[in-house]
Amino acid sequence: MVPVSQIDFIHFSKFKIRLAEQHQPPFAAVLHKTENFMESLLINRVQTEKRAVPIVKKRKWLSWLLLVFYPLGIFKAWRSKKRLWLKLTYTILGLPLFLLVFTYAAIVTFAAFLPPLDRSVGYRNDRTVVNSKGNYSATFIKTGAETNGAFELVQVELEPYGGNDWHYHSSFEESFTVLDGAVRIGEDGKEILLNKGDSAGVNREHLHFFKNARGEKSVLLVKIAPAGGLEKTLRVAYGLINDGLLRNDMTKNPWHMALLLAYSESYLPAMPSWFQEPLINSLARIAQWKGEDKALYKYFR
Repeated sequence: MVPVSQIDFIHFSKFKIRLAEQHQPPFAAVLHKTENFMESLLINRVQTEKRAVPIVKKRKWLSWLLLVFYPLGIFKAWRSKKRLWLKLTYTILGLPLFLLVFTYAAIVTFAAFLPPLDRSVGYRNDRTVVNSKGNYSATFIKTGAETNGAFELVQVELEPYGGNDWHYHSSFEESFTVLDGAVRIGEDGKEILLNKGDSAGVNREHLHFFKNARGEKSVLLVKIAPAGGLEKTLRVAYGLINDGLLRNDMTKNPWHMALLLAYSESYLPAMPSWFQEPLINSLARIAQWKGEDKALYKYFR
């Protein structure tokens, strides 16, 4: 005969086992909970990455701003707990970049308040200018004043294998017709040979050049539309060459070089357009404001 206390213990143990069995989650429930847990981890990771992207971008912009505002960057760098070599690197390498950006911004900003560049030419009886050093000439068939700014037409003699190098114009198109000889025309890395009677055109903002293709003089008819500063450029350039003030494509006075480039609106492939176009035009306006163009009056007035 089993004692009552043992019977109660047995019944209580069976009750605990049945209760445990009733509360034991099935395999599907466990799998579902695991999937929910992994999904929550993934969502949290994605949200963390999304929050991190703007922070990274913000830090990149902050780095560029600290380079531009160099003094503030120096102050923040040396107050930070970064390593000494990082502070020294920023201090040494950031200085020339800051000076470049500051000088560029100062030049462009100052020039913006100056009068626009004057590309006009005074009334001249001489229609032909001669380069005495190379014994070749340029004749103005139609000037911008005569066409009300529609176009300019100039007949240019090219010395043997002479011409110009790669450049582009931002505000006008050019067309060429060979009147005598043979001329090579380059545009955007391609070249064509024009013989007498042949013509070709170059669009604005396209890199191009023209060169005499033979060992004797060639004659080229150049048209630009709309009219720009071609006449003024040729008159000034030939005048400076004749006076020995322009040699090897460089003027003795740097301000005159800026004026020549801006008169012709000629830009080089070595620098990006967003950098050199405002810089050249700003330097030319400053040169005009300084009166550096007065020495050139005799060539075009």
